[in-house]
Amino acid sequence: MSDVATEFQSAVIAEIERQAKSENIQQLIAKKVGEVMTESISSAFRSYGDVGKQIENAIKESLQINDRLDLPRYGVMVLAVLRQKLDERVHTIISERLDSEMDEILSIAPKELKFSKLVEEVVKNASENMHDRYGTYITCIVEHDDRYADWINVWLDSGQNVDKRDCEIRFTVSKDGALLSCHLDGKDPKKTIRMGGMWGYQKMIFGAYCCGSKVIMDELEPSTGIGDF
Repeated sequence: MSDVATEFQSAVIAEIERQAKSENIQQLIAKKVGEVMTESISSAFRSYGDVGKQIENAIKESLQINDRLDLPRYGVMVLAVLRQKLDERVHTIISERLDSEMDEILSIAPKELKFSKLVEEVVKNASENMHDRYGTYITCIVEHDDRYADWINVWLDSGQNVDKRDCEIRFTVSKDGALLSCHLDGKDPKKTIRMGGMWGYQKMIFGAYCCGSKVIMDELEPSTGIGDF
């Protein structure tokens, strides 16, 4: 390579490095990261997924820098901006969404919830949202507690023949209808922030548990067949 070409290339690289370190570039990155954060957080409530991993992969793919250029470490810069944007935006966005979700959930929490109605909602959900389920059954297991005969343990799942340990809903009811414990997907709703939407029947039991609603075990062997309702 001639001296002229080398000098020209060096000048170009120097100019790229100078502009890359400018405040304009950093401001542009901050703006774009803020937009990504807002959309990513909103998207997290619409679907289940590892949002952090998605952002990390997107950053790695879109910000590939030629090793020969002595440019700033954009990954470090982006992560710093992400932390700042988290403080500024995440709390507000999540709080607003949770407020909306909780208002909806609490509005459907009745003073009393009939067990047969809860099972009916699980059956309807399986019928409407799962293909080729007509004539099959949901999983509904009702047993008296081994330690306290007047307690009833329940396992519910929209799938058929699901093992107790894998059922999406598990709860215990006392003889007077109090929900003594409740787990959705193996987690206590009172101790876990759930990211993502819930089916109608999940909201029913969630709202009943959080609001202290009484569960009426009106049928210990309810109809569980798809197409029965």
